[in-house]
Amino acid sequence: MRNIIDTVKFFSSKQFSTIAGTLVYFLLMSIAPFTLWLTLVFGNVNISVENVLSHELLDSVSPFLRQLKMSAESAAGGAGIILLLTTLYSSTNFFYHLRRSGEIIYGSAKRKSGVKLRLISLILIVSTFLLVAVMGVIMVTGKWLLQKLMPFYFADVISNVFLAALAFTVALVLNLFACPYRLKADEAVCGSLLTTALWLACLIGFTIYLQFANPERLYGKIASLIIFLLWCYVMMSCFVIGVIYNGAFKRRNEYKKLF
Repeated sequence: MRNIIDTVKFFSSKQFSTIAGTLVYFLLMSIAPFTLWLTLVFGNVNISVENVLSHELLDSVSPFLRQLKMSAESAAGGAGIILLLTTLYSSTNFFYHLRRSGEIIYGSAKRKSGVKLRLISLILIVSTFLLVAVMGVIMVTGKWLLQKLMPFYFADVISNVFLAALAFTVALVLNLFACPYRLKADEAVCGSLLTTALWLACLIGFTIYLQFANPERLYGKIASLIIFLLWCYVMMSCFVIGVIYNGAFKRRNEYKKLF
């Protein structure tokens, strides 16, 4: 617990919150073109997407994500070759700047070639397409089986455990990619678990907050966008804290090997 507290203090003192804000910006630049390509590749993804967006932990951001999905479906109908090429490039921005941010957090003097990093980011985008498709099938099939075979409360518990496992897997993969050095999976587990725990705590917090707050009174029609931006910033801050923790964990292990 002491190490976690020190990590959070280090996150604030070194202004790594700026990196979290930068990653949110490039996430927003990537998520819309990614949704467009996802629609082009797999067609209308209403069933799989709705299974995700209907989860109670995503109530705070589901209105904006549904609007984004509708916009992508509308744009896909008239997408030209220039739009497709530029959006494919834009969709790699998040992974590209995630690695650059990792180089800053780990204090790496060695920078990967920009072209090489773009190609790796493109491969990750394609892999993410396939992962989304597989996850959609698993969620649709799994939800149907759980509803048929188990009582509601058991199905709900299993669904939440699956969501937590999925969040941990995402955090682990992003941590491994962000690190500019060779990072073993077991070296990234602690930070990924910390990120996952913070993510789940913030998701529950946002859900509770919206039950008592009424953002529409202050922000009007753009309330869903404001909530989504705030949600993304908090989620990305949790991720950066996990990366910092992994960096400290790696340095401690290297120090122990020397002595």
